Amino acid sequence: MRIVVFLLFFVNFVFAQHNNTQNAYQFFQNGDYEKAIAIYKDLNKKSLNASHYYPFFTSYFNTNQFLQAEKLALGMYKKFPNSINYLAEAGVCQLKGDQRKKAEKTFLLVYKKMNGNTSQSINISNTFKRYSMYQQALDVYEKAEKLNKKADFSIQKAQLYGVLGKSEEMIATYLELLANNPKKKQQVTINIQKFLNNDGISSKKNYEIVKKKLVKQIQKEGERTDFSEMLIWLFMQNHQFELAFLQAKALDRRVESDGEFLFDIAETFLDNEYYVLAVQAYDVIIQKGFSSLYVSAHINRLYALTSQVHQSNIDLTSIDSDYQSVIKEIGINREAVVLLSNYAHFQAFYLKNLDDAMKTLEQAMTIQNASAFNIAECKLEYADILLLDGRVWESLLYYSQVEKDFKESPIGHKAKFKRAKVAFYQGDFDWAQAQLDVLKASTSKLISNDAMDLSLLITDNLGLDTTDVTMKMFSRAELLVFQKKNKEAIAIYDSILSIYKGHVLSDEIYFRKAGIYLEEQKIDAAIEMFSIIINEFSFDILADDALYRLAKIYENQKIDRKKSMDLYERILLEYKGSIFAVEARKRFRNLREEIIKKSVNDSI
Repeated sequence: MRIVVFLLFFVNFVFAQHNNTQNAYQFFQNGDYEKAIAIYKDLNKKSLNASHYYPFFTSYFNTNQFLQAEKLALGMYKKFPNSINYLAEAGVCQLKGDQRKKAEKTFLLVYKKMNGNTSQSINISNTFKRYSMYQQALDVYEKAEKLNKKADFSIQKAQLYGVLGKSEEMIATYLELLANNPKKKQQVTINIQKFLNNDGISSKKNYEIVKKKLVKQIQKEGERTDFSEMLIWLFMQNHQFELAFLQAKALDRRVESDGEFLFDIAETFLDNEYYVLAVQAYDVIIQKGFSSLYVSAHINRLYALTSQVHQSNIDLTSIDSDYQSVIKEIGINREAVVLLSNYAHFQAFYLKNLDDAMKTLEQAMTIQNASAFNIAECKLEYADILLLDGRVWESLLYYSQVEKDFKESPIGHKAKFKRAKVAFYQGDFDWAQAQLDVLKASTSKLISNDAMDLSLLITDNLGLDTTDVTMKMFSRAELLVFQKKNKEAIAIYDSILSIYKGHVLSDEIYFRKAGIYLEEQKIDAAIEMFSIIINEFSFDILADDALYRLAKIYENQKIDRKKSMDLYERILLEYKGSIFAVEARKRFRNLREEIIKKSVNDSI
């Protein structure tokens, strides 16, 4: 009977203890520290329970009872003498309790008892970090590295330098880590990228710090290329493409590569419409002679040359001659299929020579062992040329072929989009919309975006009309633009503007007309169209796009840096959420630097 009574008493005691622990922790979590302290004091009368330490200590600390917190920390240190983070915590209490000299002695004792072990060092440093004592946290790692030559706390140290506002030391530490451990390149790059991003606020100071430290490392990198590559990456991030190209060319010469690195940055030049630089980069690769990049470099170089036709007075016959020369050198084989397809596009859309373009594609599509994907691209190009020639139904047959053969592939989605576009041209908006709804989920971002744009054009402008007459006029003009019948297209656009004044399609029409005038090198007329959109349709979806394109015209065609800067700045101030904001900021910054540099040079 006595045993039963004892067991019942013991069970009740344990349950009460458990219940009290839960209550104390709940008070701690709710910030009711005095009530938590009262319970924890009662629970730990005889001996301090390690599981109670953190909430018990923190409750004392947060109520400024630093002496009691210190005693608690020292009690734990006495119980676990190898865990010197408790000693560090006692020192923090002393410092907070205005016992600075005592705290300094305690911290010296902490450093003295350190052995450089990784987990021990991280524990102690994190203790200091918890109380925002970042310099002491840094001192721990520096002391640990002296004690243990194999230890490397570069990442932790760099992060602490950042918190302390010591940006130069932070970047130097990251780069030193990369110098000692090339495998850390991705991690170092990510951290430097965060520093450059600066929470979305552009910082020239941050850029200059990284640039200066990289240049210093390059001077001693020897046979390695990590820091040269990172400097090129920095220039590319900052859209200083000329500097990136010069550095890449120098690196290419130094390592005697096949031009792979140059090829990669040349593709970025293409994406950002820096066609002159792209051509120069491909020229360097081509001059190296035949390699795995030789054919692709020729293809991309010719594409870059063709893309400049509407921006400057490039002689079409010289591009035609280049195409023929390259085709002759490479020969009619599987490697030349993409080249032939591009040449056919050039023949049809630039030289207006549709018959020769079709012959070029027919020759390409009969090449033995050619990639099925490349042949499909040729078929799409062939269909485009048929549509250009007004042979709509024949073009649909080729689009359908590719869509059927590559249903789940991006090129199949591209073919489906082109079919939807033909339906749009023909005024069959419901069928076109049904196809576009499917394509919005395409894995190809480009096709998905194009489908979204055309879908919005249809829904936004068709739904507001009681009839589809205006939209059918507009879609017919769109087909004429594709067919390079610009005069007829403009006549229809002007009819809509005249007959249906204030129609919701008006800004779209001005935008299309601006595109036509740019293609025809009628720069002033294009400026007029973009200006109408900016001034009269400032709240519509095309306003920021028009501003951006107008800024580029003043930058590249009119060579008016000041005017261009003003327009880029308007995007940043008036259209902060624009997809052009990031690029506008970079171009604005680069133009400002060019103006400052010119001003300095002129004054010398």
